[in-house]
Amino acid sequence: MPGRTARFVFAIVLAALLASASAGATVRVLLALVPSATVVAEGAHSGRIDGAPAFSTPTGLSWPVGLERGKLVVDGHAIGTSLQLSGTVGAPLRFQGRRYRGSIELIAHQDGIEVINVVNVEAYLRGVVPAEMSASWPMAALKAQAVAARSYAISLAGAHGDYDLCAGVSCQVYRGMDAENARSDEAVRATDGIVVTYDGRIARTYYFADSGGVTASSDEVWGKSVPYLVARPDAVSPTGGDRWRVTLAPGVVEAALSRLGIGVGTVTGLQVLGRSQSGRVDRLAVVGTAGSATLSRTQLEAVAGRWGLKSMRFTLAGPLSLDGEGWGHGVGMSQDGARLLAEQGYDYTQILGYYYPHTRLVRYLYGAAAAR
Repeated sequence: MPGRTARFVFAIVLAALLASASAGATVRVLLALVPSATVVAEGAHSGRIDGAPAFSTPTGLSWPVGLERGKLVVDGHAIGTSLQLSGTVGAPLRFQGRRYRGSIELIAHQDGIEVINVVNVEAYLRGVVPAEMSASWPMAALKAQAVAARSYAISLAGAHGDYDLCAGVSCQVYRGMDAENARSDEAVRATDGIVVTYDGRIARTYYFADSGGVTASSDEVWGKSVPYLVARPDAVSPTGGDRWRVTLAPGVVEAALSRLGIGVGTVTGLQVLGRSQSGRVDRLAVVGTAGSATLSRTQLEAVAGRWGLKSMRFTLAGPLSLDGEGWGHGVGMSQDGARLLAEQGYDYTQILGYYYPHTRLVRYLYGAAAAR
């Protein structure tokens, strides 16, 4: 890590709404794709069917919605292809046991009902920041997390058709109102509207749990070079950070390989054949009784979850035993590294400047504070 005096600060400037991000003040978050759904309005609410105003009621109601031949069904009647329920202030909507601000839209597809929370970006962040980072961590780290999450969300506007991003680890974790915490709320408010930009556009600010000592470049992980997503030394916990060991059962390895159309007989061992610039394994040989196969980085990513690997920073401790460090893909901001830097006195602008070099901070003017 560079010394404390290194110049990480990058300017915060006021700017008009960026043309590249047309999502406005809301984000559309896919909560689930299900065969049927029940949304509970806890108080006064209104509804739109296929985009047109349909009703308004001062009381709370439960809305069980089914699917038949590509149409939404309520009380045995087909109503259309979309139903949007909007609660009033102080009357949230509930789905699968969690409360959500804004509105919930149900969209019919042949393979299920998309349940989408349409919510103000800043309100959305209140359910993201404490789900992605412990609200007890230093305020500078929480602010960095808020800005990274905001930038990531807005950069994905319109990326998936009906919705912008999902609510799980494939996008960024979002748990609605029940996750909200006073400290993370403070971090969101203190950074209201601030985003990371590169070359006049909102940056795709990837982040992850723990680098194991070195972050990865987007090129080595995904095969696409991005100037602000580069490999660099990371802050390391005095206790060694997130270290792990996995001992693989031959059958588990064989099943994962089978999904890739690869067979080597009974698996007997592994061999590391290559590492990326950040020390992550990018070529691995799997040896079996019927031969061997070399897995590329892409193939390794495909089997990592089934093998229980937390990251690609590992060494072999035995024929089928792996000693690893870190957790996640390694690209962008290390959340544990952000915590450590905050504990050393870095402010959130310095943390973001380190993990996303060549970028700047811009206040994204979408009327977020008024909408919240």
